[in-house]
Amino acid sequence: PHTFQFIEMGNDFELLYYSYKKYIFEFFRIGYFPKWLPTDSSGYSLIFNPFAQYFYPLSWVLYCISALLGDLSKYLFWLYTVFGLSIYNVGQYLWLRSIKIESKYAFIATLITCVGLKLTEILRFTNAIHSAAWFPWILLGITLSIQKNNKIKSYTIIFVSTLMLFTAGYPYYIFYGAILSLMYFVFLSLKNVKVNIFE
Repeated sequence: PHTFQFIEMGNDFELLYYSYKKYIFEFFRIGYFPKWLPTDSSGYSLIFNPFAQYFYPLSWVLYCISALLGDLSKYLFWLYTVFGLSIYNVGQYLWLRSIKIESKYAFIATLITCVGLKLTEILRFTNAIHSAAWFPWILLGITLSIQKNNKIKSYTIIFVSTLMLFTAGYPYYIFYGAILSLMYFVFLSLKNVKVNIFE
């Protein structure tokens, strides 16, 4: 329905997230990188506003694609939002496979999760989707770090996905991610859990 413009995304999708992206893109297109937003609270730092996702690398990929197409439309921004869901799904599948879940069950679990109410309900919050997208990647990195032969790969995954989470622009999820990661690490550190999963 959104593709054919029968309905519009509500809540903060356009008024908050899209408006920041459009503002930055219009300046980016003329070769200027705005650092200040004069309309918010009589002037507010744009680069330190989490809603703007200024340091999030995928935002700049979006701006470059939009520049090639000539405009940053709401529809393209919608595709960018759904792409965050795709990042989550790939990460969840790889994470489930890393803890020795059979591929068919990992695929079914990922499919159920991606059409489930919680993830589809937050599609109106672009930053939340892109923040949540990196949770399974962090869990994948932690899982690989338990194995002795995957240190560089696991630390790279943890570093990149944590960096993405920190810059994705939804501060609540940084706090939730820290709790989730710590609990998961402690859980995997238990000897009988390690034996059951990896041996």
